[in-house]
Amino acid sequence: MLNPIYIVGFVDGEGCFCVAVNKHGKNRLEVRLIFEIELREDDIEILQKIKKVFNCGKIYRLDYKRYQKWRPHVKYKVSNFLDISTKIIPFFKKHPLQAKKKLQFRKFCLVAEIMQTKQHLSIGGIERIKKIIHKDSLDALDAHVQWGAIETN
Repeated sequence: MLNPIYIVGFVDGEGCFCVAVNKHGKNRLEVRLIFEIELREDDIEILQKIKKVFNCGKIYRLDYKRYQKWRPHVKYKVSNFLDISTKIIPFFKKHPLQAKKKLQFRKFCLVAEIMQTKQHLSIGGIERIKKIIHKDSLDALDAHVQWGAIETN
Protein backbone atom coordinates (compact mmCIF):
# COMPACT_ATOMS: atom_id res chain seq x y z
CA MET A 1 0.00 0.00 0.00
CA LEU A 2 1.31 3.44 -0.92
CA ASN A 3 2.10 6.00 1.75
CA PRO A 4 -0.52 8.79 1.70
CA ILE A 5 2.24 11.40 1.79
CA TYR A 6 3.68 9.93 -1.41
CA ILE A 7 0.25 10.12 -3.09
CA VAL A 8 -0.18 13.75 -2.00
CA GLY A 9 3.21 14.70 -3.43
CA PHE A 10 2.51 12.81 -6.62
CA VAL A 11 -0.87 14.52 -7.09
CA ASP A 12 0.64 17.92 -6.24
CA GLY A 13 2.91 17.43 -9.25
CA GLU A 14 0.86 15.37 -11.69
CA GLY A 15 -2.78 15.47 -10.63
CA CYS A 16 -5.73 17.59 -11.67
CA PHE A 17 -8.92 18.55 -9.85
CA CYS A 18 -11.18 19.69 -12.66
CA VAL A 19 -14.60 21.32 -12.62
CA ALA A 20 -16.29 21.06 -16.01
CA VAL A 21 -19.41 23.02 -16.96
CA ASN A 22 -20.73 21.73 -20.28
CA LYS A 23 -23.89 21.97 -22.33
CA HIS A 24 -26.15 18.98 -21.85
CA GLY A 25 -28.90 18.99 -24.42
CA LYS A 26 -30.15 22.24 -25.92
CA ASN A 27 -30.70 24.43 -22.88
CA ARG A 28 -29.26 22.63 -19.86
CA LEU A 29 -25.78 22.95 -18.37
CA GLU A 30 -24.14 20.07 -16.57
CA VAL A 31 -21.47 20.32 -13.86
CA ARG A 32 -18.96 17.50 -13.44
CA LEU A 33 -16.10 17.04 -11.02
CA ILE A 34 -13.13 15.08 -12.35
CA PHE A 35 -10.01 13.95 -10.53
CA GLU A 36 -7.31 12.67 -12.85
CA ILE A 37 -3.64 11.88 -13.26
CA GLU A 38 -2.11 11.44 -16.71
CA LEU A 39 1.32 9.89 -17.30
CA ARG A 40 3.29 8.14 -19.98
CA GLU A 41 2.19 4.56 -20.44
CA ASP A 42 5.44 3.17 -19.02
CA ASP A 43 4.35 4.59 -15.62
CA ILE A 44 1.04 2.70 -15.52
CA GLU A 45 2.09 0.70 -12.45
CA ILE A 46 1.98 3.74 -10.17
CA LEU A 47 -1.51 4.65 -11.40
CA GLN A 48 -2.66 1.10 -10.68
CA LYS A 49 -1.34 1.42 -7.13
CA ILE A 50 -3.04 4.79 -6.63
CA LYS A 51 -6.30 3.38 -8.02
CA LYS A 52 -6.04 0.53 -5.52
CA VAL A 53 -5.69 2.99 -2.61
CA PHE A 54 -8.80 4.95 -3.66
CA ASN A 55 -10.73 1.85 -4.72
CA CYS A 56 -12.57 3.72 -7.47
CA GLY A 57 -12.12 5.20 -10.93
CA LYS A 58 -10.71 3.76 -14.12
CA ILE A 59 -7.44 3.77 -16.01
CA TYR A 60 -7.60 4.66 -19.70
CA ARG A 61 -4.99 4.22 -22.40
CA LEU A 62 -4.46 7.31 -24.57
CA ASP A 63 -2.71 7.39 -27.89
CA TYR A 64 -1.88 10.81 -29.30
CA LYS A 65 -1.46 9.77 -32.93
CA ARG A 66 -1.37 13.32 -34.23
CA TYR A 67 1.68 14.07 -32.07
CA GLN A 68 4.17 11.63 -33.54
CA LYS A 69 6.89 12.26 -30.96
CA TRP A 70 4.58 11.57 -28.02
CA ARG A 71 4.57 8.18 -26.44
CA PRO A 72 1.22 6.63 -25.48
CA HIS A 73 -0.17 7.86 -22.16
CA VAL A 74 -2.42 6.46 -19.45
CA LYS A 75 -4.93 8.38 -17.39
CA TYR A 76 -6.40 7.51 -14.01
CA LYS A 77 -9.79 9.22 -13.83
CA VAL A 78 -12.50 9.47 -11.19
CA SER A 79 -15.68 11.27 -12.23
CA ASN A 80 -18.39 9.52 -10.21
CA PHE A 81 -19.70 12.13 -7.75
CA LEU A 82 -20.22 9.60 -4.95
CA ASP A 83 -16.62 8.38 -5.25
CA ILE A 84 -15.32 11.94 -5.35
CA SER A 85 -17.35 13.04 -2.33
CA THR A 86 -16.74 9.94 -0.20
CA LYS A 87 -13.21 8.90 -1.19
CA ILE A 88 -11.18 11.54 -3.06
CA ILE A 89 -12.17 14.67 -1.11
CA PRO A 90 -11.90 13.06 2.36
CA PHE A 91 -8.46 11.64 1.49
CA PHE A 92 -7.06 15.04 0.51
CA LYS A 93 -8.72 16.77 3.48
CA LYS A 94 -7.02 14.27 5.79
CA HIS A 95 -3.72 14.49 3.86
CA PRO A 96 -3.52 18.11 2.60
CA LEU A 97 -1.87 19.09 -0.65
CA GLN A 98 1.22 21.25 -0.22
CA ALA A 99 1.76 22.99 -3.57
CA LYS A 100 -0.37 25.04 -5.98
CA LYS A 101 -2.89 22.21 -6.43
CA LYS A 102 -4.32 23.08 -3.00
CA LEU A 103 -6.08 26.12 -4.55
CA GLN A 104 -7.50 23.92 -7.30
CA PHE A 105 -8.62 21.43 -4.63
CA ARG A 106 -10.31 24.15 -2.52
CA LYS A 107 -12.37 25.22 -5.54
CA PHE A 108 -13.15 21.57 -6.28
CA CYS A 109 -14.48 21.16 -2.71
CA LEU A 110 -16.58 24.34 -2.88
CA VAL A 111 -18.24 23.12 -6.06
CA ALA A 112 -18.78 19.68 -4.49
CA GLU A 113 -20.62 21.37 -1.59
CA ILE A 114 -22.83 23.23 -4.06
CA MET A 115 -23.55 19.97 -5.88
CA GLN A 116 -24.26 18.13 -2.62
CA THR A 117 -27.13 20.55 -1.96
CA LYS A 118 -28.33 20.35 -5.60
CA GLN A 119 -27.77 24.08 -6.16
CA HIS A 120 -25.91 23.25 -9.38
CA LEU A 121 -29.28 22.45 -10.93
CA SER A 122 -30.28 26.12 -10.93
CA ILE A 123 -29.00 28.97 -13.09
CA GLY A 124 -27.90 30.84 -9.96
CA GLY A 125 -25.94 27.82 -8.78
CA ILE A 126 -24.24 27.44 -12.17
CA GLU A 127 -23.26 31.12 -12.14
CA ARG A 128 -21.84 30.74 -8.63
CA ILE A 129 -19.80 27.74 -9.80
CA LYS A 130 -18.49 29.65 -12.82
CA LYS A 131 -17.33 32.46 -10.53
CA ILE A 132 -15.55 29.98 -8.25
CA ILE A 133 -13.68 28.23 -11.05
CA HIS A 134 -12.62 31.41 -12.84
CA LYS A 135 -11.64 33.51 -9.83
CA ASP A 136 -7.87 34.12 -9.52
CA SER A 137 -6.81 31.28 -11.79
CA LEU A 138 -6.00 29.89 -15.17
CA ASP A 139 -7.34 26.45 -14.23
CA ALA A 140 -6.86 24.78 -17.60
CA LEU A 141 -3.37 26.21 -18.01
CA ASP A 142 -2.34 25.27 -14.48
CA ALA A 143 -3.45 21.70 -14.96
CA HIS A 144 -2.49 20.84 -18.51
CA VAL A 145 0.12 21.47 -21.15
CA GLN A 146 0.08 24.98 -22.56
CA TRP A 147 -0.27 24.50 -26.31
CA GLY A 148 2.12 26.78 -28.12
CA ALA A 149 4.60 26.94 -25.25
CA ILE A 150 8.15 27.30 -26.49
CA GLU A 151 10.40 24.33 -25.82
CA THR A 152 13.60 25.08 -23.96
CA ASN A 153 16.64 22.86 -23.63
